[in-house]
Amino acid sequence: MMNSVLFGNGLNRLSATNKSWDELLDEIKYPNEFDNGNLPNTMVYERILFERPGLSNILEEELNVKEKIAKAYENIDAPSIYRELYSLNAQNYLTTNYDYAFRDSILDEFDYKVLNKSTEEIYSIRRKIEIEKNGHEPTNIWHIHGEIQHPKTIMLGLDHYCGEIGKIDAFIKGRYKYSVDGKTKKLKSVKEKLILNELDGVSSQPAK
Repeated sequence: MMNSVLFGNGLNRLSATNKSWDELLDEIKYPNEFDNGNLPNTMVYERILFERPGLSNILEEELNVKEKIAKAYENIDAPSIYRELYSLNAQNYLTTNYDYAFRDSILDEFDYKVLNKSTEEIYSIRRKIEIEKNGHEPTNIWHIHGEIQHPKTIMLGLDHYCGEIGKIDAFIKGRYKYSVDGKTKKLKSVKEKLILNELDGVSSQPAK
């Protein structure tokens, strides 16, 4: 198996331009201000969504909210710790962040080619950015909670989390299917992949 690193918004908090979850939620509440109390972030998000003025189409309203979230995170400065993180030379970096601060910190120093390897519109089982390093093993960045370039993929509400869990369950048990160029592909279960040493590089890594 390849080396992997998981990180989240804690590292972004080292940047002066980043927003905390409370700041973000307060920003998208407008014009309905309320105290969060002891509600978890997911429930605050759901309340914001369902109390939107003139709510008529829930999917359209949710996309509007997610577009506001994407805009709030599009100009985050990359903290210097990201360069240290990249120096670990892991093959996979998994992040719950929606932004591209980590990717941009790499591209600020190196002239690498970036490929977006995901065709998913909502979920993030295969959401991978591949950074080609001039003949070396590529670095993969997995935005497991979605990314700002595709606002529909931003995962914050309970409905989205539950849908993602269903996709993960299907992936683990070998029921996961997806389409590429009109062709349906079906993956083996994780247990089968481990037994056969046939990891496929779709949402896990190839055998060495």
